[in-house]
Amino acid sequence: MDVFIQYSDRIVKPGLGRIKIFLRKLGDPQKKFATILVGGTNGKGSTVSYLYHMLNALGVRVGGYLSPHLNSLRERVMIPQSCAQEWELESFIEELQSKALRWGIDLSPFELLTAAVFVIFNNCSIDLAVMEVGMGGRWDATNVSDPVASIIVSLGLDHTQYLGHSLSAIALEKLPIARRGRPLVLGNIPLEGLKAIREGNRAIGAVFHEWQKDFFAMECAGEGFCYVGDEVFSPLRLKLEGQHQWINASIALRTMEVLGFPLTAGVLRALQGTWLPGRMQIEVVKGVPVVFDVAHNPLALKTLLGSLRSRFPERPLWAFFQLLKDKPWQDALKLILGGFERTFFLNLTYEDRGLLYSHLVTYGSVEGFIRGREDWEGLLQEARDEGAVMVFTGSFGAVKEGMLWVAGVE
Repeated sequence: MDVFIQYSDRIVKPGLGRIKIFLRKLGDPQKKFATILVGGTNGKGSTVSYLYHMLNALGVRVGGYLSPHLNSLRERVMIPQSCAQEWELESFIEELQSKALRWGIDLSPFELLTAAVFVIFNNCSIDLAVMEVGMGGRWDATNVSDPVASIIVSLGLDHTQYLGHSLSAIALEKLPIARRGRPLVLGNIPLEGLKAIREGNRAIGAVFHEWQKDFFAMECAGEGFCYVGDEVFSPLRLKLEGQHQWINASIALRTMEVLGFPLTAGVLRALQGTWLPGRMQIEVVKGVPVVFDVAHNPLALKTLLGSLRSRFPERPLWAFFQLLKDKPWQDALKLILGGFERTFFLNLTYEDRGLLYSHLVTYGSVEGFIRGREDWEGLLQEARDEGAVMVFTGSFGAVKEGMLWVAGVE
């Protein structure tokens, strides 16, 4: 089941009709609790996590939903500990799949998982669920809920075969997670996309809260950032690295404000302590900094390179990467070849969405071909001698593989 879900997220079946019928037969569990929908190209998982932990610190019975996952399907679902032991997610999904087949409802894997999460949240008596939109927004399974607030964290080119080939087209696919008269919190949105959102919102009527207009995240003296919204907080020091996380955190703070939740000292501690694996995650292996980041599209890779140059300004960067065929991989490859001193392609045979080494030859010169841990481990001493930083990136699969290799180093 885990493999089925992980590698079938690409199966896209536009439309909400199937999951609405299925949920109706299950008693419409998504209508039994409030929801915050978190959409955007990048930064969704971090923003969901910030909100989940802040709400939990207030004593709200909160659920969280993330996608995709690195190692286990259970990483996608965050529920109160008192309820978590009652659910075996994989077996429950299989149970629901049997019902869908019996009822003649052909659900995609993501629809099936999302339906399972709605049922689990309801049975766990969740008051408020913070849910990451899988792709786009208009036809995403999470959009069968009726959110009290919606978020578009960022906007870039991704999933263009489904969402469109321009920022304005993609923006209009993400906008329908908003609701009339309810908050829509907007992060760092390029002007083309912002214009499309403003125009499209005439028909929806959501209430905008825009980064750099209604709330701000700025560098403070020393480490950390200052948040300026209804209140001012400084300095805030996040466990998740990178200045882009200041924006994600400020979006979460603004959402708390517009929904009327108090930003207590405990809430701010929860924000600052939030951590999510594979987001500018730094480990040291035999004296070598090894970074794991799931940047899997050009916008995310640009952000990663900026964070790496800020964190390691004088050190050479070595990329260990895999790219996916259904992403704008040519643009991503240009960024990798131009941003890293040395580049090594990961041969992940289990990922059928992954590029082959032969795809890369005509687009640029990748230095090496890594077949397994032994190849990578053989470069550790060389990286240590040169003061290099080793970076696993380009896909969730690349980060997962790198983490397994690092765990096996003696």
